[in-house]
Amino acid sequence: MSSNPTPTREIPRHGPPPATDQPIHDALHAAVGAGMPRRSLELYARWWQLETWLRDLAYVELRALRGVSWIDALKTATGRQAQDAAFTHMSSADTDNPLAYLDYRQLVSLIDDHWDQCGYALIERQAWAGRQIELARIRHRIGHVRSAHRDDLGRLEQTLRDLERGRFISYASYNRRQVPDPSEHADPVTTGWVRRRHPTAQRLIAHAQRQYETRLRIGISKRPCARWPQDLADAPGLLWHADFYMRERTIDLRRLWHDSAVADIQPLLVHLLADNPWHVGFTFTAVDDAQAVSDAVGAAFDAVLLCSGVGLRDDDQWTRWRHRASDLDYRVAAAGPWTTIDENTVPVSLFGAGGEVESTPPW
Repeated sequence: MSSNPTPTREIPRHGPPPATDQPIHDALHAAVGAGMPRRSLELYARWWQLETWLRDLAYVELRALRGVSWIDALKTATGRQAQDAAFTHMSSADTDNPLAYLDYRQLVSLIDDHWDQCGYALIERQAWAGRQIELARIRHRIGHVRSAHRDDLGRLEQTLRDLERGRFISYASYNRRQVPDPSEHADPVTTGWVRRRHPTAQRLIAHAQRQYETRLRIGISKRPCARWPQDLADAPGLLWHADFYMRERTIDLRRLWHDSAVADIQPLLVHLLADNPWHVGFTFTAVDDAQAVSDAVGAAFDAVLLCSGVGLRDDDQWTRWRHRASDLDYRVAAAGPWTTIDENTVPVSLFGAGGEVESTPPW
């Protein structure tokens, strides 16, 4: 008897679609009904996938390389971010993200300047540079709301298919975590949280497990461009991960993000992550001050316990949780690929553009 092939997965989406999606469907239906070409709508969606992924890639690699000084790599100052800051009533989730204010040409230039860090996730460098000539034409047509060429969508989807492998590696390497051996490493994070010498670790780890059924897992990951160093302090290309897992209690990401303790450590945060209401993770860089990162883990621990509560697991919980977790900040990633894609998530299609990763590639 022949077996059916394993179906290709796309990025998981937990729970039913929120009711707030209905206005989106209504707007798209009205636009097409009023004469907007379906080809243009499809093209805009595909371009959004491409450009937002390149910004995510640049952000993570620059943060891992430079830590809190990552913004120094953005040589081009547009002034638009400062202008937007005055309109606080119109702030969006990426208002504070300087990468969101680079146009596509500037973004590609930034990636080219940091090819050693970003190139693994793209295609061969000369081929990538040549591809930008046609992509720029497509971007111009989109930016000026001009009619799409009949081959624009195909060209763009081919690029997305070409980027499937690199995007998978970026996520999978992020989620390939190791627990540092305290007999080999004496940096403040390992000593403080694996060896449990930090005052907050001594105060909270056992207490949280006993009273809150909440446990902490500390890990470290390496970006594909980096090498494991002898000393985990001041180590470019490495990321610290502090993940909190709860049994019955749930976490409100919006309340957590706005907690004063979390606000204090936000400059050090690469990501605030969650893949469900019972898990939340904090990502920091190893290149930043190691004692400051160790202290930030302690601040995060206190905030998680303070902002968690007993939640009911009813049919509407996913919808409520996703709604509360959405549109917070560009550093908040809820139920997305930074939390869900690892080496076992194959076969998978990350862009859904006809490409897939059939087996875990080496890196």
